[in-house]
Amino acid sequence: MFILFFSLLFAEEPEPIVDEEVHLEINVDAHMDYEVYVAPVQYHIYNDSIEAKIPYDSVFMYTNRFAHMAKVKAGAIYEPVSMHGGIKVYNEDTIAYVWEGCNYKKDYRACSFRNNHYYLETHITVDENEVSISMSLYNPELQIVSSSMKTDKKVVKWIKQQEQIVNNSSRTNPLGSNRSCDDNSCTTVPVNSDVQDSTITKKKEELPLKWEMPPKLLSKMVHQASMGVWAGVKIN
Repeated sequence: MFILFFSLLFAEEPEPIVDEEVHLEINVDAHMDYEVYVAPVQYHIYNDSIEAKIPYDSVFMYTNRFAHMAKVKAGAIYEPVSMHGGIKVYNEDTIAYVWEGCNYKKDYRACSFRNNHYYLETHITVDENEVSISMSLYNPELQIVSSSMKTDKKVVKWIKQQEQIVNNSSRTNPLGSNRSCDDNSCTTVPVNSDVQDSTITKKKEELPLKWEMPPKLLSKMVHQASMGVWAGVKIN
């Protein structure tokens, strides 16, 4: 009996059963701001004799300048995007600092779709007769929400050749007179200068002259295209 009591006295009490809740911390990398990625300019050159290059960061610069023109739907009206936090603009040099884990240089469309932001594409096309720059803004669903295009065309003028005739008429030009006198009387003898006829003829050419001014990519075209694309942006 003593042995049994001793065993019960020093026996370990069973630990209470506690339901454990496992809390997993999930970090969601989401941006609530309006963002746009400015893709590198894509060139389509069909005539190498025409120079059509723009500064590396010109589209990025103009996007920063005009992105505030976008409108955001607020109820039944559209308000300036500046009233809703504005738009943050990135290019391939800055996007990696805010969106990690996606190679924008390899496939910026897939990265934009994955990270749920807008992207801007710029295409410059050059041929013998025309130079054009087009910009298109895509939403996160890869749909165009606004676009703009500016062009410069080759100028051709035909100069018609005409026959030219220059005539110099013959005439008498009195310059004065001489007075001659003898014992009984005096006489006046006129002094004249004669100009002979002359004709100069310049024959016309068989074909008119062709004057051409090749198309050019001007900085104002980049400015106007960028302003045009952002003036039409409406975010629902």
